[in-house]
Amino acid sequence: MKTGPRRASAKKSEENQSFTPPRAPLRVMNILEELASDPMGVVLARLRERLNLPKTTLLSLLRALEEAHYVVNAKGLYRLGEAALRLSSLIAVSFPFPHSVHDLLAELMIRCNETAMLASLTEDGQAAVYIDKAECQRRIRFSNFIGARRPLHSTSVGKALLAFQDSAFVKHYLQYNKLEAFVAGTITEKARLQRELVQIRAEGVATSIEEHSEGIGAIAAPVLDGLNIVVAAVSVAGPADRVRAMREEYTREVRQTGRQMSLLLGWKPELTK
Repeated sequence: MKTGPRRASAKKSEENQSFTPPRAPLRVMNILEELASDPMGVVLARLRERLNLPKTTLLSLLRALEEAHYVVNAKGLYRLGEAALRLSSLIAVSFPFPHSVHDLLAELMIRCNETAMLASLTEDGQAAVYIDKAECQRRIRFSNFIGARRPLHSTSVGKALLAFQDSAFVKHYLQYNKLEAFVAGTITEKARLQRELVQIRAEGVATSIEEHSEGIGAIAAPVLDGLNIVVAAVSVAGPADRVRAMREEYTREVRQTGRQMSLLLGWKPELTK
């Protein structure tokens, strides 16, 4: 009776099940991530508390990182060294935004079967501009082009971008911008818009159904970076009746995608109050 191959297969299966990845590489990456989130530097005690590591283990890893110039110890404050900064630059060049989140945008389009858009603030901060898209293939669908500008007060991406700006930005925008009416449903009262921005910030999602264009509806969520700054808004858009009918599902999907994109850009949930 031949048992060699079966025993070898069983042994391999047992090895795979019992495999535990080495902890040191993961600990090193956790150290670098913590230091990246605090550019001014972190004292040893605080770093140890965040990482929940034995002091001797943490010191050993920090010394190795110092020798390789990934970490600098400046008068008791640990911060990223030139090697870590060089690595981060190489990563940023290899996976630039918005290319780095395009796959998530495409997945959102597939899950909702609606056109998904990504927008950011224009340089003057007065409008939203589409910077990426994944267009669905339904016969009746929302279609737009990269580079198109859209108002902040009447579109879902615009309101998502505006709601997550700091209070000084929002105050300046409301004070110096006229809220133009594009259709009957456009919000033109500044007090009403301000109340909606508070709600958007609390719920993490913005909705615009026939507020900018008749027959069009859209739902958007913010995309935040590692400094908790809104860098973009992701949305799905389609015929207004379809968006109304699927509002709950689309809201869930868009919010999830915004969160995934934010995490990819280094955002930490605990930074959002």
